[in-house]
Amino acid sequence: MAMNATPPGERPRGFVRAAVDDVQRLARITSVLARHGFSAFALRVGLRTRETEEGAAEGGGVDPRRDPADAARRFREMLEELGPTFVKVGQILSTRPDVLPPPFIAELQRLQDAAPAIEFEAVRSAIEEGLGRSIDTAFAHVEPEPLASASMAQTHVARLHDGREVVVKVQRPGIGDTMRSDLDLLHVFARLLEATVHEMDLYAPGDIVRALDEALSAELDFLGEAANLERFAANFADVPGVHVPALVRSHTTRTIMTMERVIGTKVSALAPDDPAAERTALQLIEALYLQIFRFGFFHGDPHPGNLFVTPDGEVAFIDFGLCGWLSPRQREDLVTLIIASLSGDADGLARVLLRMGQPRGHVSLRAFTDEVESIRARYLKRNLREIDLTGFVEECIDAAQRHQIRIASDYAILSKAAVTLEGVIRQLAPDLDLAEHVQPYSQRLVRDHYAPDQLLRGAITSLGQLRTALREVPDQVGQVLMDLESGHLELKVRNEPLQHLGRELNLQTTRLLMGLLAAALTLATPLWLAHEPWWVWHDRIPVWTTLCGLSAVTFGFWSFAWHVAGGRPLLRKLRLTPLVRFLRGR
Repeated sequence: MAMNATPPGERPRGFVRAAVDDVQRLARITSVLARHGFSAFALRVGLRTRETEEGAAEGGGVDPRRDPADAARRFREMLEELGPTFVKVGQILSTRPDVLPPPFIAELQRLQDAAPAIEFEAVRSAIEEGLGRSIDTAFAHVEPEPLASASMAQTHVARLHDGREVVVKVQRPGIGDTMRSDLDLLHVFARLLEATVHEMDLYAPGDIVRALDEALSAELDFLGEAANLERFAANFADVPGVHVPALVRSHTTRTIMTMERVIGTKVSALAPDDPAAERTALQLIEALYLQIFRFGFFHGDPHPGNLFVTPDGEVAFIDFGLCGWLSPRQREDLVTLIIASLSGDADGLARVLLRMGQPRGHVSLRAFTDEVESIRARYLKRNLREIDLTGFVEECIDAAQRHQIRIASDYAILSKAAVTLEGVIRQLAPDLDLAEHVQPYSQRLVRDHYAPDQLLRGAITSLGQLRTALREVPDQVGQVLMDLESGHLELKVRNEPLQHLGRELNLQTTRLLMGLLAAALTLATPLWLAHEPWWVWHDRIPVWTTLCGLSAVTFGFWSFAWHVAGGRPLLRKLRLTPLVRFLRGR
């Protein structure tokens, strides 16, 4: 089997074949949703089939409010049954506590990205097609037995002609087509949710699916992961105690990635009483600090399977498919957040959380500050031994959602990475005195934040911004006066009740018009039949009568559907681009 060389965003299938495959896939997804108790959700987004209607009628579906643990378990099992795309989606969602509640996050972390091994002949063909040369020319030897086999790729130990031992990551043949089809369907689902569920405005499923699309498309292109690895390696080149495997650029393409083989022990295999465990925990604390506050580039999934300890005692990171970036402004906000948390400044803590997010409506700063203060008092004790970082992060994200504040995805990935690494550190050294070892980092943050050069740089930047603003004020005032003199200045007054009244009048008029058209056409149908001039199909089908009857049914259906939908502008909210791409199979 040859590797599919088509770029991730394209599919070589024809129009008709792609549409048929996607419709069949949609039918299977609907069936799996019903089988795992999500019939009500399927009906809500318009997937009305016999299975979903029967499942909803039985009333044995998922109820996250009544039993969140059961709902989370069913959700995980459903993703596993739907296949590799949805498994990867679940793994990415497990890094987004701003999207899913804690029970779902915990359950999705159990997703096992495993798949049956590919035959070595298919691996050979994939390597040769991906590298554009024979496998014997590229490698001195490739182990036929895989080192690991996942849903997206399979890895093999190999040896280069210069004697270096490497790991070759080979993309599964055809996985790009499968994931592209599933992502197109997810785009359609997201639009249906945005059009039918008012609460989705806060969660923005369309934005979430676009982020998932970008993440999965990036994982399908190994050059992106290779760039992440090289950047991470460059950052830690002069940092003792951290090892990053070297990339073999000459043997890396979009579908093949070759890197140095890391020889070592997984951190999960270290016993807490092992002296190496505490040393590793301290190295991970130092590495986390450097990633966030010095480099602004961090490993997004530092779970125990991606962390090794080499024979030299260094911590080795692998799997750079998910990484995050922090701008200088974002790092500044994080420093302010930490200082406000440690100093007990609840007002400053609330304000910086508000600045780090995107309010979706009116936010009562006083109410949000009171809730943040309550969270800080519960989880950030005076004694650093009693700090519960996981609980603090989860509660802050929940509070932000309750106040309609959407957390930026970069912060969500970072919080998940930090919480994951905290769990690894506590597992390695449960008796580690965090107060003793974290305090120097806190002091370093404060010292760097309030250093004279930093304060001077900030003052110069602020003065420059103020100078620019003052210089632009006369021009802006002049423009306002010119618009006022020429009559082009408009004053808009927004009144929600009046706007709602206008929409309601428009809605009722549209309903009445469609109902009258349906009634008129229904009455006209038998009249047309009595004076029908044209008949087709052996004079069995009356042309105008049939058209009139179909029009009556159409207007009647839309009138009824609009009434059931409560007047929500379904068609206006839906965008057709994902649907067209879905039908075209791209």
